[in-house]
Amino acid sequence: MVWQRIGVFVLGILAGSMLNRFISRWPEEQGVDNGFQSVCPHCGHPWHGLEQISIWVRLFSEGRCQYCGDHIPLRHILVELSTGALFLLVSMRGRGTLDLVRLFLFVLLLVPLFFIDLKHHRLPNILTMPGIGLGLALSAGLGQIKSALAGVIVGGGVLFIVALVTRGGIGMGDAKLQAMVGAFLGLRLMLISLTIGVILGGIVGLFLLALQVRGRKDMIPYGPFLITGAILTLLMAG
Repeated sequence: MVWQRIGVFVLGILAGSMLNRFISRWPEEQGVDNGFQSVCPHCGHPWHGLEQISIWVRLFSEGRCQYCGDHIPLRHILVELSTGALFLLVSMRGRGTLDLVRLFLFVLLLVPLFFIDLKHHRLPNILTMPGIGLGLALSAGLGQIKSALAGVIVGGGVLFIVALVTRGGIGMGDAKLQAMVGAFLGLRLMLISLTIGVILGGIVGLFLLALQVRGRKDMIPYGPFLITGAILTLLMAG
């Protein structure tokens, strides 16, 4: 059992390494000449083998690229660690093979969406739209299609209306994200995750305003709060 959990954690780290390549290239589509190979974000030199795993570089190369000597961005390590930790946690909550596939795919969608929205204040359609379809298909396979459809309609619909009313306070990307959450989690859990996300966003927003880190007109990406709410709900409900 211990070795299985270690294996799942390592698998998550490897998956996180691949996610880093997508996160680094979106939306500029950098590194076309190198295909999907991982490259140093500073000098652009291709990494090979274990060099592509940021945690390995951190542990055995002082966290520096061996070609230019610059530090590997902390985000790369956070992506790998968070993906590994989430893989491990959801693997202990899955009920059967199909449910595990659902949970792992959900994590693989949420992690890049979290970090991309933090950096670019955007939630790519290339992740959210296929994510809605995948969530519905997997929920159908688990006999939960009615709840999933309701989660998509209510989750996406509520934030769609909020986006129209606030005129930019909440984006259409957030509505698509919450629809995807509904497709994977179903109506009840989606509503719980939305509530947690709204509360977290409100608390952090007020805190940043109080510290004058952000002004009233400054953009604060809401996707990370919605994603955090989804992850917390998933882990608590498992």
